[in-house]
Amino acid sequence: MSPLELPPSVDNVDFASLPWNLNLPSQHVYLHLTTTTDWSEEEKFLQELESSVFSYQDRPLPLTPATTSLNYGTTLWEGLKAYRVDDLKAVVFRPDQNYARMWAGAHEMCLPMPSKRLFLRAVQLAVQKNAHLLPPVGDGMKLYVRPMLLGSGQQLGLYPSPQVSFLVYVSPTGNHFASATAGLNLHLETRRARASRGGMGSTKCAGNYAVALKPLMDAKKHGFHDNVFLELETLPEKDGHGIEQAVLQELSAANVFVVLRTGEIVTPSLDRGTILPGVTRRSVSTENPDVRVTVSTRDITVGELAHATEFFATGTAAEVVPVARV
Repeated sequence: MSPLELPPSVDNVDFASLPWNLNLPSQHVYLHLTTTTDWSEEEKFLQELESSVFSYQDRPLPLTPATTSLNYGTTLWEGLKAYRVDDLKAVVFRPDQNYARMWAGAHEMCLPMPSKRLFLRAVQLAVQKNAHLLPPVGDGMKLYVRPMLLGSGQQLGLYPSPQVSFLVYVSPTGNHFASATAGLNLHLETRRARASRGGMGSTKCAGNYAVALKPLMDAKKHGFHDNVFLELETLPEKDGHGIEQAVLQELSAANVFVVLRTGEIVTPSLDRGTILPGVTRRSVSTENPDVRVTVSTRDITVGELAHATEFFATGTAAEVVPVARV
């Protein structure tokens, strides 16, 4: 997206010390559009955007107990980052890829998807309206931007939602793994799956994070930063012997890359449909003519980690973070 003309950052916030969390909600505004049909009247919705900006603190979402997304999990979200490139301008990193991923998820969840133009304008407006919370230039600090698409209509049975809401909210944040200064300490999760073949693992839906939450909390209790999830169908059935043949998936909210002694850089293939096609993953994987590095996409087994010289994770929240131990 083109750079935005913006006011300077507020001077009473220590952006460098902010955790990875929802910070300063009393100072945010968010965007909220709703339709009971689809988003085909693009110009109408574009005009409504300016009047659809609300205080995060003072205007909660009007949800009822029968809201479709609360009962049936029809919620998608994306994560983007906005950075200042100088004191008065900012850019958002590759939002077109976030749009494409949300579009694919909306198709799977029977949710009408806003047009690309409407999506990008909403992201841009959310950054503009919260520009005072854009951190100053430098040190990798950013404004995290989260578009959401959810079934907001009332429905008792399992049907597509009669109403759909599109929202964008923001938060200035630190790094997701800021405490892992010496690299991540990861646990191999052999009992519970983040996703399985034929499921929604490649979709950025809320349910994929719900199933990862309990395993993540268990791992943290034992001193790990996160889990490496596996393709459970590739695990041995008896006594855990042969785990070396198990195939890696990803972390709770980050893709993985392995550098082998042969010089090959590998990231798990998307072919199984169990891995989220990360925007940062794609950026790292895409061949750059100025950098003589080729990334292979294929199955990686646990056993291959013994032949790795490097292991790292990528994601919008995680950025690019080294793994110290598995």
